[in-house]
Amino acid sequence: MGGIGSALAKRLIAFDMKVIYYNRNEISPKPDFPCTYVSSAEELLRQSDVVSLNLPLNEKTKNSFGKEQFAQMKKGSILVNTARGGVVDEEALLEALESGHLFSAGLDVFPDEPNVNPKLLSNDKITLLPHMGTETKDTQRKMELLVLDNIASFLQGKGLLTQVAEQKK
Repeated sequence: MGGIGSALAKRLIAFDMKVIYYNRNEISPKPDFPCTYVSSAEELLRQSDVVSLNLPLNEKTKNSFGKEQFAQMKKGSILVNTARGGVVDEEALLEALESGHLFSAGLDVFPDEPNVNPKLLSNDKITLLPHMGTETKDTQRKMELLVLDNIASFLQGKGLLTQVAEQKK
């Protein structure tokens, strides 16, 4: 569970939701909020009423959430994708919703942004929002400063401050 997942988990706890997570590795040291690590994505999907996707889009994750994953989810569960649109197989999502296996979905990312599949727009089981989490002046300014800090750190031979795991080699 990275920074986004952790921030989301803290908010969910305020709504008395039990938080379970799956990640490549269990978080160590343990987070300062109540959560339970499960050892596989399959276990997470079997237990969860709401599944929130918080992962990068890369060759390994592209369309990695599809028919098999939807079938493993609890009947009547909810999918929230605020990660990247390409992580979810859009047709498999629509099938899971139309069959009634999924109760609903919340999306603010789409595979062909800025274009949105008309089937998503017309489905009343889906809540769609534009991806605008960073659309404040304060957040934009902080992002600009972080980029400059990363460049300075790299040029000083200290490495990147916010390097993601896939870049570390």
